Amino acid sequence: MARNHWTLVIGAAFIFLLTGCESGSHPDGETSPSGIHFTPLAELEVIPVSADPLSDTPGPVKILSELQYGQNRLIAYTNSDSCGLLATSKGDPKVNRIHLVSKWPADGQGSNSYPAGPYNSASGTGGPKIWASLLCSKNAMVIEYASGEGAPEHARGQVTVTQAADSPATSRITIGDSQTRKQIENWVKASGKSADTPNGQ
Repeated sequence: MARNHWTLVIGAAFIFLLTGCESGSHPDGETSPSGIHFTPLAELEVIPVSADPLSDTPGPVKILSELQYGQNRLIAYTNSDSCGLLATSKGDPKVNRIHLVSKWPADGQGSNSYPAGPYNSASGTGGPKIWASLLCSKNAMVIEYASGEGAPEHARGQVTVTQAADSPATSRITIGDSQTRKQIENWVKASGKSADTPNGQ
């Protein structure tokens, strides 16, 4: 009798281990191979901004971060099924230097440039030394931005900013929940893409 009892206990423990190991997904988002849950951008907290330059934009615009650069600012946002970034003048929010929009990749599309993908991309320039590129997924945004004014003075929202060691005028701006940002930054360091100095939250 005791032997049968122990057989049942061991069998139940084995089944528990199997089901525990196989549960790698989360109903509200995606999970990486390492088991880290990615919170979708649509679920991140929205931040208020003064003189909102996106107030007339149609659709459910959600501003996720704002960075201050000298006389300009960079705003990252989502709108329905897309990511966007807007580099605009602090003094006149209607003066846009760069405005990029990229849709979230459809199933089976996009690239896996970073964790939390796949990503679609967009890029543009706003002057001789001013340019930006945007990688957009449902779970993260990775932006490279050369402001022409160096590093940002201030960053708000769920964002991490690093300066590229080989190009001090260029910021890499990662937007997502804290675990997602940490995994992307760790991947960058491990891949040897660049050695960065943190500057931001």
